[in-house]
Amino acid sequence: MRLSGFATGMDINQMVQDLMRAERMPMDRLKQDKQVIEWRMAEYRSVNLKLDQFRTNIFDTVLRRSNMMSNKASSSNSSLVTATATSSASAGTLRISEVSQLANAASNASSTAITDGTKIDATKSFKDQAFGDNTVWTQGIVNREVVTVSEKTSTISLTQELGNADSVVVKVNGASFKVVETFSEDATIRATEVMRDDANKALVFGKELAKDQKVEVTAFSASATGEDFYSETSITAFNAKGEKVTDKFVFTSDQTMNDVIKQMNASPTGVNVFYDEHSDKLSVIRKETGQFNTDQVWGTDPKEFNSEMMFTGDLFQNGFQLDSSNDTGNEIGGQNASFTINGLTTERQSNTFTINGVSISLQGTFTENQAVTLNTSTNVDSIMDTIKGFVKEYNELLELVNGKIKEDVHRDFRPLSEEQRKEMSDTEIERWEEKAMSGMLRNDQTLRNGFTKFRTDMYAPVSMGFDGAFNQLTEIGIKTTSNYREGGKLEINEDKLRAAIEQDPESVYQLFAADGTTSAEKGLARRIRDSANGLIEQISQRAGGLKGRSSNHQFTLGREMTRIEDRLTNFERRLQQVENRYWAQFTAMEKAVAQSNSQGEALFAQMFGGQQ
Repeated sequence: MRLSGFATGMDINQMVQDLMRAERMPMDRLKQDKQVIEWRMAEYRSVNLKLDQFRTNIFDTVLRRSNMMSNKASSSNSSLVTATATSSASAGTLRISEVSQLANAASNASSTAITDGTKIDATKSFKDQAFGDNTVWTQGIVNREVVTVSEKTSTISLTQELGNADSVVVKVNGASFKVVETFSEDATIRATEVMRDDANKALVFGKELAKDQKVEVTAFSASATGEDFYSETSITAFNAKGEKVTDKFVFTSDQTMNDVIKQMNASPTGVNVFYDEHSDKLSVIRKETGQFNTDQVWGTDPKEFNSEMMFTGDLFQNGFQLDSSNDTGNEIGGQNASFTINGLTTERQSNTFTINGVSISLQGTFTENQAVTLNTSTNVDSIMDTIKGFVKEYNELLELVNGKIKEDVHRDFRPLSEEQRKEMSDTEIERWEEKAMSGMLRNDQTLRNGFTKFRTDMYAPVSMGFDGAFNQLTEIGIKTTSNYREGGKLEINEDKLRAAIEQDPESVYQLFAADGTTSAEKGLARRIRDSANGLIEQISQRAGGLKGRSSNHQFTLGREMTRIEDRLTNFERRLQQVENRYWAQFTAMEKAVAQSNSQGEALFAQMFGGQQ
């Protein structure tokens, strides 16, 4: 704290403040310039965000065939058959005259109760409940190891010995790999194979494993002195191509029923399992409907079927009483949906399937006197909504930018300094800044040129490369408004647009979405999206924000702001020097006045000190 004015009686502190206020005026102007740049940068970025949203929506709307070639399907009896049309559906009629059977999933269940009366507690281990004997469990040694892949690799190092190949189960994220001595020549098979490298206690996979995948290795062997009781089991099912899918498990007696069911349900064989406490049985059903096994047929009776799920291992067969045998087991075979469509009797593995781009769902069986007709046609309303949404968003973007370009500039309203803010109310500050921020992008050439390019893209004909009914926007009922002050806004003649979609929906779609090597060959929406990309890049070069430009040195206004900040720093340093100089000068003056006063008092004392 500086104390002064004792000699002169002057308010030196106030005098220095007043002097420094004058000195700071250039600095206040620099701060105002910096604020203007920040406002202008924010305005540019707000436009860029709208442009970015607009180009994203173009891709998600008018450039998507599923939106612009939308079809609809109707059913004459939706309680029996429902249908939805995809964009690839052809207009026409399908007639389903009969559904003789619906598809269902194969199922199986324990042939008898799995205990003698004391039912299983699914949360307790098998050994704590004395479940199973030597017909269920094998005494021996079980070693499990889980390795999380730290980086892409095809080789996994282990800490345990593996034993023989038949006594090792390897799973990656729950999917089983076949342990082999040498890789198969078949690349497809090799991708699901793994070789042991006993010398280095490692596994070599037939395909590269991705980072963070979990490899679970279980090695087991029978031993009279072993402390574990285990059961080697497997489930075999069939995929949509009729190929076998086998998943191996090694369960131990210290696991619970819930543990076993969880692993079975996660199996790639596609089964769903639960334990029913009431019946004391396990229920197994395939997650997918249909008949998949075409290898094995029992008998000639139509009611006999191919086994869809096969269970091996003592725990499954002797413990859970799951039997795949057609003679003694409880399996109910899966069946395909069987129906007659347009006079052709055929089958599908699921009750929902697609024919000619129409997704059909069978709801029940029926005969020919209940025949269902499915009609497919162009979804004109949906396509119109897509186009209207595009036009609306284009007009909103145009209105926003035109407003920015034409916004009034109030040159008398500069950004407020800190001292000015202190003297004004919040309402006054808000009103002032509203005018001060106005016109930041007035007559901006970048925006003007960008939106002029938009209008050119929108109105130029499209060379589609085929004989389409329409190649220009006006031909489908979309044109600019007659009010020139609206800056090129579009308006839609809905009757004409609807008629165009009904006449040639493919041509309407290509008018917006056609792709080609030249601008003339591109649809107008694709052109505008390309132009939006260029404009976003130009604005980003000017004001940063998008395109990874977040540091000031990466864009023009940022570099200008950095220069102003450097000038402010230097000016602040000089102001400190000026203020110190003022104080030094006033201090020297105080000292001189004080010394003069002291000398005057001494002289007065000498001259008049002896008088009474």
